[in-house]
Amino acid sequence: MLALILSLILSLEADFVQTKQVAMLSEPQVAKGHLAYRSPDYIRWEYLQPDKYVWMLDGKQSNVNPQIQRLLQMIMQSVSGANLQTSQDFDVQQSGNTYTLTPRKREYKHMFRQIVITLDPSTQIAKQVHMYETNGNDTLIEFTNVITR
Repeated sequence: MLALILSLILSLEADFVQTKQVAMLSEPQVAKGHLAYRSPDYIRWEYLQPDKYVWMLDGKQSNVNPQIQRLLQMIMQSVSGANLQTSQDFDVQQSGNTYTLTPRKREYKHMFRQIVITLDPSTQIAKQVHMYETNGNDTLIEFTNVITR
C-alpha cells in the first residue's frame, strides 16, 4: 500500500520546522521553511527563518556542495518511498508507521548513525524525519500543510 501511495505522488509541497540539537550549544537551532518536490528529480528546500537561503536539485543541476546534494537526493528518495525498503544505501526496520534507516554506504555513514522517518497514518506521507548524526548532533524535521498531487 505504501509503495502504491508514494508512486502516485507527482508533486508535494510542505512547510517544515527544523530543530537541530548541537552538542556544543545549550539551545537548539530552529529554522522554518518550505519544501517543494516534483517527480522524478526536482527538489527545492527553502529556508525562510531565521535566514533565507535555498538548496535545490533539478535533475543533474544543483546549487549546493556534494554533501548537501547527497542529503537532498536522500530526501527525494524518502518522498518517493525509494529508501523505505532495504537497499544498497540503507538497512530498513519498520515498526508501524515508523521506518528506521541505518546507512550502509560510506558517504551516508559519515553523516548519519540513523534516520527515523515517521509517516502520517492517514496519508502515508512523512510527518517527521529525525536524523541522528555521527558527530552526536541530531536534527528533527516536522512537516505541516502537506499538499500532494
